[in-house]
Amino acid sequence: MSVLVYRDKSIAGAAASTLLAAQIIEKPGCVLGLDCAEELLPVYRAVARMTADGLLDWSEVRAYNLSESVRADAEESVMSKMQAALYGRINIAQENCFAPGADAGDWSVVCNRYENDILEAGGIDLMFLAVGRDGSIAHNLGAAELAPVTHVERTENGRVVTVGLATVMSARKIVALMTGEDRTEIAGRIFNGPVTPQVPASYLQLHPNAVFLLDEAAAKQV
Repeated sequence: MSVLVYRDKSIAGAAASTLLAAQIIEKPGCVLGLDCAEELLPVYRAVARMTADGLLDWSEVRAYNLSESVRADAEESVMSKMQAALYGRINIAQENCFAPGADAGDWSVVCNRYENDILEAGGIDLMFLAVGRDGSIAHNLGAAELAPVTHVERTENGRVVTVGLATVMSARKIVALMTGEDRTEIAGRIFNGPVTPQVPASYLQLHPNAVFLLDEAAAKQV
């Protein structure tokens, strides 16, 4: 694990877009796990601009969304947000953009299928995510015990199908963005406190190839 601190969130975001771009350049046929947190959307738009400038080629990339809202509980899908911010702006094949199912009679079938799809793709090369102000990653919320694989999580905004902690930790590389003063306290807990399911992002400390990108505001207690 490594921690990189930048002056402000715009520079941290630029660093994040550079790391994402580097993965595609290094392995054109890579498999990405992509979060749809609000703070990552400007990063995706920046990467889309790189693509428009001819710097990146997504034709062989496979992208797996880390979550999808249950259709009955949401007005807009995660996939539609990713289409607007990234997929619709780059030359990725639409059949190479994946997300968990948004509705099902049996959620265990949907979740198991998504895990199997990721495994059949060869696993995630780069897991690209943001850390929530509560220490959540993807939509894995703090609890006495964390689900290891894709599952349905109940959030304050409705149900979300999300990859689990083991799915995240099995990625070959993880890039985690944390910016803003509302991340100061949780950053202190992540880096100075114990590894605990109450703070899911604390487990990223145990990953051999995880990179945290913070701005100075978030890093005040690190």
